[in-house]
Amino acid sequence: MARKNRLSDRKAQEVAQTILDAIPHAAELSTMDLLQFGSSALLKEAIAREITAHLGREHYRHLAPNQEFKGQRNGYRETPLDTPIGQVIYDRPLVAYAPDFKSRYHRRHAKRPQEFASAIADMHINGVATRNVKRALKAVSGEKVHLSKSTVSRITKHLVKEFKAWQTRDLSKLNVAYLILDAIRVKMRQDSSPKQSVMIAYAVLEDGRFQTLSIDVKHSESNATWESFLADLKRRGLKDPLLVVSDGNDGAINGVDKYFPTSWRQRCVRHKVENVLESVPKEKHDEVRTALNHIFYDATSLEQAKLAVEDFKLRYRKLYPSAVECLERDLSQCLTFYLFPVSHWKRIRTSNHLERMNLEIKRRLKSIGRHPSENGCLALVYRICMQYTETKYGFKANDLVRELWNRLREKKMEMITQLELDLEAA
Repeated sequence: MARKNRLSDRKAQEVAQTILDAIPHAAELSTMDLLQFGSSALLKEAIAREITAHLGREHYRHLAPNQEFKGQRNGYRETPLDTPIGQVIYDRPLVAYAPDFKSRYHRRHAKRPQEFASAIADMHINGVATRNVKRALKAVSGEKVHLSKSTVSRITKHLVKEFKAWQTRDLSKLNVAYLILDAIRVKMRQDSSPKQSVMIAYAVLEDGRFQTLSIDVKHSESNATWESFLADLKRRGLKDPLLVVSDGNDGAINGVDKYFPTSWRQRCVRHKVENVLESVPKEKHDEVRTALNHIFYDATSLEQAKLAVEDFKLRYRKLYPSAVECLERDLSQCLTFYLFPVSHWKRIRTSNHLERMNLEIKRRLKSIGRHPSENGCLALVYRICMQYTETKYGFKANDLVRELWNRLREKKMEMITQLELDLEAA
């Protein structure tokens, strides 16, 4: 079945014939010229039909009895429009005394469609310099495309406005199953300062979709900065997620305990493995990594993982006591993922999902270099995150998964209640 918005073959032939009849020496035109002329004719006709629908009468027709006056036609104006096929110049129909009339195809002072502007912004975000953006567009659109450095700047400034609105949006209606926290270090041009921390909160919703929740920049990953970042999520209405995944940063851990007290916490096992290996001679890394994999990757249950932990301790307690001590530190939080659905283990035992997005952010920002403003840098990160999440597939959350989630929530509340009773008794 053909798409509803697509012209029928017969109608398309009629439109094409009308356009070709209006073109002098059509056979001598290049493909680009033909496309531009056709676009010009279609824009003119489309806006003319909008005006006819708004006025409620055809050309040269008077108002019908008792018909409301909504304006009158007022000639034409030659209007240029930059498009992916080059600059299209068309005779735009005008209407007077019609303050309520708004065209879908023409916006006041618009020199290019929003989709074209978004494409330019995406090229800039992907690390293409302004002069190269212009060169690339001219290669496909012709020399008549007007694209100055200030034009690219104005288009990308729109991203900043979009980001600022997104940064303060309400989060109270989101049902977050898994919240992943991380930070990356980037260079900015602010006062020639060293790298700063861009903090990112990324969520897996209960319906299986992925979504970036918040992006902010801080000078470090201290307790205060993480608390400020998480407090903002809470202030915007984010309910306690079922599980929060982070690395071993004390600031993130303390912030989660303070602002999401009913959430389970998972420490990234990849970071834990790296920390343990720092206490082991380099030539023994492969051997010890294999033993650690038995704990975090090869086990099929929490009980089996605990047995692997005991084997690791017996094997390495005397050889590498500092490595064993590192493993034991916060170990229970590293094994939390075993309580959750098996099909989700791969995504929640590490922050790798966010790490891969961070690598993409670093790659693109590196090609652009230092950034002139904090908001500009964050807007670029925001757009990259949006592009990244659009390409990711969600996971299934069936009735069995939801039932397990509910039991985990109830179990967590029971644990908190028992802890409060123990504290009162003490």
